[in-house]
Amino acid sequence: MTILRFFTGLLVGIICMQACSKDEVATSGKDPYRDTVTPAILISKGGVSPDRGHVNDEIIIRGQGFKAHQHELSILFNGQPGTLLEVSDSTVKVKVPPYASTGNINAQVGQQYFFGPFFRVMGPMEMDTVYPSSRGADNTIQDIIPVEGGKYLIVGDFTNYDNANIDGGVNRVARINSDGTIDRSFRYGKNTGSPATVIRAAMLPDGKYLVAGSFASYEGLPYVSSIARLYNTGGLETENITRPSGKVQPVSVLKGGVSGVVTGLHVQPDGKMIVIGYFRYYVKPNYNLVTVNGADSLHLDSTMVNFMARLYPDGTLDTSYNYDLQNHRGKEGVNGSINKSIYLPDGKVLIVGTFTKYNGQPAQRIARINTDGSLDPTFKSSAGANFPIYDVAQQPDGKLIVAGLFTTYAGVTVPYIARLLPDGALDPSLQVGKGVDGAVYNISIMPQGEILLSGSFTKFNDVTRNNVVVLNPDGSVHPAYNTNGGINLGTNDVNGAFAKVLQLPDEHAMLAVGSFTKFDFRQCNRILRIKYQ
Repeated sequence: MTILRFFTGLLVGIICMQACSKDEVATSGKDPYRDTVTPAILISKGGVSPDRGHVNDEIIIRGQGFKAHQHELSILFNGQPGTLLEVSDSTVKVKVPPYASTGNINAQVGQQYFFGPFFRVMGPMEMDTVYPSSRGADNTIQDIIPVEGGKYLIVGDFTNYDNANIDGGVNRVARINSDGTIDRSFRYGKNTGSPATVIRAAMLPDGKYLVAGSFASYEGLPYVSSIARLYNTGGLETENITRPSGKVQPVSVLKGGVSGVVTGLHVQPDGKMIVIGYFRYYVKPNYNLVTVNGADSLHLDSTMVNFMARLYPDGTLDTSYNYDLQNHRGKEGVNGSINKSIYLPDGKVLIVGTFTKYNGQPAQRIARINTDGSLDPTFKSSAGANFPIYDVAQQPDGKLIVAGLFTTYAGVTVPYIARLLPDGALDPSLQVGKGVDGAVYNISIMPQGEILLSGSFTKFNDVTRNNVVVLNPDGSVHPAYNTNGGINLGTNDVNGAFAKVLQLPDEHAMLAVGSFTKFDFRQCNRILRIKYQ
């Protein structure tokens, strides 16, 4: 064994010496891994004239080497190739192509790509630069609703809006004027306190406001369990109660709430409230208890309700809604999360999410709920989506648009987006081709039937789009409404989706809120106004 090891070592040594000797003789002194490829062309810095224009406009790109490579040269406007009109060594005249959108112009020669100048594509749908979006909010705006006087109520995670510098801050609830500035006649200060978030807002028939989300107090008052009723001046609506000791103290006018997070809030014409979210229990503070020493005491009475409940206008639980009277608790409800809900004109509620059952009955990520909280058997819930649905919107004709991570609906292949008939059956009239290359989280139906989608994606049917795309009613990319640069994500942006889009049909505009900080490569802090023709 020792001799074998000796000869093996000797052989290895000879091979190594030969290899080293060969390398020393044969080397040219050049590192083969550091060979450089000479660029085919050069694009001048800022070398575009003009630096903005419309589809079909002719522009000039300046640089070097264009003529020699004109047969393999492509000029790309955010991924869309333009038509070359004239080429010299130092300039290229090119026509802005259909579906071009704001972003960088790039060039391609064979397999080489060249980063070019920024070019703004003008079009009939653009950010309103007069609206004070750059002042906006310092954190996410989750919801926006219209209120009296042409104003809007916004809620979310923010603690300041419009650089207001108000004592106590602008804590998660604010009212803004029609021009986007903060309404200083509204009451600000402690509001929900911290940590907390307000996710939904609604207006009551009497003009007061409801706000809901995840919070345990409001304006420093405890036992406000994720839902509060406000005066339209902004203050929490309270009432005085007398404790067993005779002490009088203020409490929220709502008798109860939920232990968890409210993500859906719907007010019926009779003032009852349907609350939906991530919660298991309805909770109600009992102020009429005393300790063994006779001091005032308090207990939170809780009732299981499973993600969905209806409350009377005073905040007490409505046990006529999906409730098991015999066992004194809510019925089973969904077996997964509810991502979005919409209140339908007939008083029913449509829910979508990750669930596959409702009260033990098949409901494949979508269900329509009757006015008593039971599953509507006339809606085709059992033949739904194979994976989660993130959002749903209703068209004026009653049809529904759903979007999510699903690849089939009712057994038919669909790429993340589908249109449904009012009874839940698949409507094949929506044809989106490949669809998005990511995920859609928000859907909004525009007044003329166009479909606005936002989410986390870079393309729709091979057209470059930055997280926002407008479709024709048939599912094709709208030829004019996609010239803007979309949502440009920053390091602190959660995703590319709008949290809420409020259509303003009389103004040919919409208000969008969310976590974004740039739209169309312009600064806008979580709110913007988009104009369209």
